[in-house]
Amino acid sequence: MNDLEKAKLLIENKNNSLVDISRKYNIPVQTLRNLRHDPSKMKKASWERVHLLAQIYDEQLAEKK
Repeated sequence: MNDLEKAKLLIENKNNSLVDISRKYNIPVQTLRNLRHDPSKMKKASWERVHLLAQIYDEQLAEKK
């Protein structure tokens, strides 16, 4: 699975609090809401942001194990 797919899964999962992600990783809440509303916008997001969201996804998987 590539970073874009991981980032989409993280954002689309309603169990993830956008406010918590925003506070912890300094990403504006509105940006996260926009991406959740229209995940296709992820293709136009900066690589750094997509990569960060993918890393958060990986961290959450590691915590579940």
